[in-house]
Parts: sequence; C-alpha cells; structure tokens
Amino acid sequence: GAFTAYTAFDYLHERPFDTVVLWAGENPNEALSIAAGMRRNTRLYHVPALLYMSEESYLTMSEAYHRGVSDVASPSSAEGETAGRVIELARAYRRQTATRKALERARSSGLMDPATGLFTRELFATHLSRLAHASRIRNRPLSVCVLKVSERTDVAEARAQGWLDRAIPQIGAMIGRLVRVEDTAARLSHEVFALALPATTAAAARAAGERIAAVIGCTAFEAGDARPPFVVEFDIGVAEVSPAQGAGRALEEAARRAMAT
Repeated sequence: GAFTAYTAFDYLHERPFDTVVLWAGENPNEALSIAAGMRRNTRLYHVPALLYMSEESYLTMSEAYHRGVSDVASPSSAEGETAGRVIELARAYRRQTATRKALERARSSGLMDPATGLFTRELFATHLSRLAHASRIRNRPLSVCVLKVSERTDVAEARAQGWLDRAIPQIGAMIGRLVRVEDTAARLSHEVFALALPATTAAAARAAGERIAAVIGCTAFEAGDARPPFVVEFDIGVAEVSPAQGAGRALEEAARRAMAT
C-alpha cells in the first residue's frame, strides 16, 4: 500500500491493478485527490476506486462519485460484503479491458482506424444510428461531441514539419482511453475526432469534451531534435440528438460548431 498521495501514483504505476481501495479516515481530501488524479490519467482512468469513508464524514456520496470514486463503503459494513464489492469492481474492469483488447486486435480489419484504434467514420455513423434508435426507445438523451485540433494553438510549425502527424496516433489513443465504456470514439478525418455519448445531455457532453481536451492539453508532444515540445488544444462542438433531426444532423451540427470556434 501507499501511505500518502505523493507516493500513491508511483505505487499505482509500478504494476497494473484491477481496482484500488482508498481509506478516507477523518480527512478524505487526500484519498479524493488520488481518485481525481486517476481520472486525469489515461492509464488509470478506467481503474475503479472504492472509498472507505466513515458515516460521520462531512463528504456526501454524491460528492465522492463526482470526484472520481467508483463506490463507497463504510468501515461498519461487513467485511465480506465490502470484499465482494471490491471483487465485482475488479471483474467488471477485467471484462472492460478484455473488450478493449479485442477492439485493438480489430485494428487491421478495416473497421477501425489503424493509427489510433478508434472507429472509422463509416463504422461510427452506423453505430451512431443504432444508438439513436436505442435512445428513442429508452427515452434517454444522446449527444455527439466533435474535437478538432485547434488552429489557434501554436502548432503551425509542428504541422508543417510533420511532428503533429507523429503525435496524432497518441492523441487518438488518449481520447479512446478517456471515455466511458459505453461511449464511442471515432476519427472522422486526420485532425478531427468524434464522441457518441449515450444517456448524456449536451451540457454534460461539452463537459466531457473539455475534460478530454484539458488532459491532452497538459501533454507535451515531441518535436524535432533540439526543439521544445509542443502542446495541442481542441476546438469543441456539441449537439444533442433530437427525434426530429436525427443523428446525422446532430453530427453535422457538432462538426459545424467545432469548425466555427
């Protein structure tokens, strides 16, 4: 185990974990900082975190979930019950990991973008249509988010020298790891990506897009020899699918808003 937030991430990067248990104690801030940090890390983003939190804590369960915690347990709960929840979190994570590995193996099938492992635009369009049909049946929202590499960032030289081309596979892979299991990420064109977000309103979709853009914006990508690394920002467009307009129109609207930013 790790005893401070400073050593926790070194510990978590030493080997892979299927789930993480955090002890809140009297002050949950340190445990919550670890959970929040995991949600900002592409490698740890999907690893579930269970928070041991006393019933007298000032922190509410909703606040804990908002900060990146997957489940909350009380020290007064039966150990067997808590252990079962931890094991189930780990099993669910392993199922998700196995699914992602299966999709990785499909890179050369023509259905997935070979550079990033994301859906191609053709497969994405078909899947988005199915999601729209399911959302109408379930009466749940469905939103689309488009992320376009921004022209406002200082990437002109990186683009001209081919450094951005070398970074695109890493950027696409990061986007694919920073979405929920139920979400779908695609590469629409060389520098344009899209997300299909089931059960998500337009406001929540924008928040998801901004979070992904912020994580990638904190990443330094390699440039040429003896040149400083460069960063990438995104223009974001979001649209919610409506029964009247359909999924195709929503995707066009999200792309238009990203291009107009």
